[in-house]
Amino acid sequence: MVFLIASGVTTAYFWWTFERRSDTSIATQTEVSAHLTRMSETIAGIGAALQSYVAPGQLDEPWFERTSELVDQLSNDIEQARARLRSPGAAQALDALAGSTEALMAADDRTRQNLLLGQELMASDVIFSDGRNILDAMTAGLRDLRAAEYTYHQAELRALSRQRRLALGATALLWVAGLFALVPIPATSMPAAERQSARVPGEGFVKPPAEQRSRVEQRPSVDLASAASLCTDFSRVTTTAALPDLLGRTARVLDASGVILWMSAGEQMFPVMGHGYQPDVLARLGPIARDAQNAAAAAWRTQQLTIVGATGPTDNGAIVAPLFGLHACVGVLAAEVRHGGELNPATQALATIIAAQLSTVVPAWPAPSLIQPAETAQGVEPEPALEDATREAQSA
Repeated sequence: MVFLIASGVTTAYFWWTFERRSDTSIATQTEVSAHLTRMSETIAGIGAALQSYVAPGQLDEPWFERTSELVDQLSNDIEQARARLRSPGAAQALDALAGSTEALMAADDRTRQNLLLGQELMASDVIFSDGRNILDAMTAGLRDLRAAEYTYHQAELRALSRQRRLALGATALLWVAGLFALVPIPATSMPAAERQSARVPGEGFVKPPAEQRSRVEQRPSVDLASAASLCTDFSRVTTTAALPDLLGRTARVLDASGVILWMSAGEQMFPVMGHGYQPDVLARLGPIARDAQNAAAAAWRTQQLTIVGATGPTDNGAIVAPLFGLHACVGVLAAEVRHGGELNPATQALATIIAAQLSTVVPAWPAPSLIQPAETAQGVEPEPALEDATREAQSA
């Protein structure tokens, strides 16, 4: 009995140790994931800052300082990650990231020199060729590193779970053997013939009940192939002339009767362009204030996806997805969806993905056109698709 009690106490101690190790492993993985996410956001911020060097109407010095800050932050994060990452190839991956950071700094120096010499085309070539290739390689390396850390973490948790089961099974076996040893053995036993006749075939067997099928809620499917193609084409946009056609494809992917792109300027949002509506309808749409009581203003204000349910079986609902710039929400994408798509989580997620891709194309366009019309007098022509929004804002 003393031996059994001691084995139980020992097993409890080991179980507690395994639980602590599991909790520590989970906490460490959470910290590592957050750290790698911050590094990914820093890399994305560096890419946006580099592109702002050659953006119309942007001053160079603020973006020079922003790029230097982000590069320093990325270098510090890489050094801090060396003590946290535990996967076998983490050290080599971090060395590769450090080397890419140095290459990125060299490309940034060349870009700044070209800008100082007035060679904007040369600076753009460095940014969108060497700089973009380096950033893409860093993003891919960070993604592989995240996957390696996750795999290592899951393997560690499985090993701890296996050790817990082994400890519990060994203790249970010891207790069964000990309890049998403690049971007194009678002096006489049942004759063999009687023991044979005492067996009842199937005794103690309970037939399990029949399995019941669970109902699976059928939801409308989305065309992921078309959505992927649309996002790819958004990433290739170089002029606003391509946006109307892409908005039409957005409406088809979301099964929407109409789509409107709203962009912010100060404390108001303006309808920049749309699809599925007559031109006079868009012309009558005035600016929306930040505190307006409608779905578009709510999505802009709260920076969260907003839906409007259909009021009747033949009415359309709406999904409004925010568009994020580097530091804030810069507008919304509003879609008037059919067939109850606003309640479909897949459609909501798809609208969020398209808005995120679209935000990489348009974040810097409305503000110069709406807030600083004097740029035209300085020889910078505004985008044709935004001229209507400019006149609308001035008349408002």
